[in-house]
Amino acid sequence: MNNEELEKQYSPSKWTHRCSPDEVVKQHVMIVAEESEKAKSEIECQIDRIYGDTERQKLDIFGADTLPGDAPIFLYIHGGYWHMMGREISSYMVRPICKAGAVVVVIGYDLAPKVSISEIVNQCKKALSFVLNLASHRGSSGVYIGGHSAGGHLAAMMLSVDWMSESMQSNSMIKGALLVSGIYDLQPLVNTSVNDPLKMTQETAWENSPLKHLDKIKKTSSHRHIIVAVGQHDSPEFRRQSQEFQQKLKDGGLSSQYVDVADTDHFNVIENLQNEDYELTKELIKMMKLIINDVVDDMAKTSCS
Repeated sequence: MNNEELEKQYSPSKWTHRCSPDEVVKQHVMIVAEESEKAKSEIECQIDRIYGDTERQKLDIFGADTLPGDAPIFLYIHGGYWHMMGREISSYMVRPICKAGAVVVVIGYDLAPKVSISEIVNQCKKALSFVLNLASHRGSSGVYIGGHSAGGHLAAMMLSVDWMSESMQSNSMIKGALLVSGIYDLQPLVNTSVNDPLKMTQETAWENSPLKHLDKIKKTSSHRHIIVAVGQHDSPEFRRQSQEFQQKLKDGGLSSQYVDVADTDHFNVIENLQNEDYELTKELIKMMKLIINDVVDDMAKTSCS
């Protein structure tokens, strides 16, 4: 593709079927912010837990003081093309997941252009190390990781890490992943405006691409179930990347599942996780071997500090 076509393909708002590109972004931010505030007001939570040295290296934990120690943990990594959004408005999926009996951790990380893509990946490693240590201390039945768009890329990169070397935790503790509308080969972005704050070269883009690390993912993920999801109205390139990545996981012998979510675009494909009857919410809860129940009724927020 020429640069003009690449720019269009990697501009998710241009492909929405619901409204104008500007309006869909505004609606998305409004919805996820409102639902995140509801989660913080209704679910017992620990806000601004520090895992690293900078202001954005913090995470929020929901349900840890209420749910049993062996409850699974779902770690969520927000999107925003590595230079937008944040942890503060990314807990919109907490209520149905806690209701099913899982602790939810939402992580933040420094954004470009302050830091490089390599540093963002490293910060996510630190955050996941924190969560794996938390899971080990609690006796959790397992950790599941998820992310959307840039967060889908970062979650996929976490699948390639040897956690025994990284944090002295067993790779078996991570049981699965939900990757939604992710980017698994960063090289096409180099000649688009997405790269303006990132300043990636072809070499750094490939080094930080999950596709480059498929052998590592295969080695560490033989026991994991990986869901690769994409919206029906995501751009052809986002859809191609998701299809090809899932096929390579499958060809590598991994347990993987491709979910093409009908009547969704790049934005509501993830914001709909707030609904317990949504297809991806059900798939995530099934992967964690849980069911929607009344756990949330016992989780009324008493403090959120």
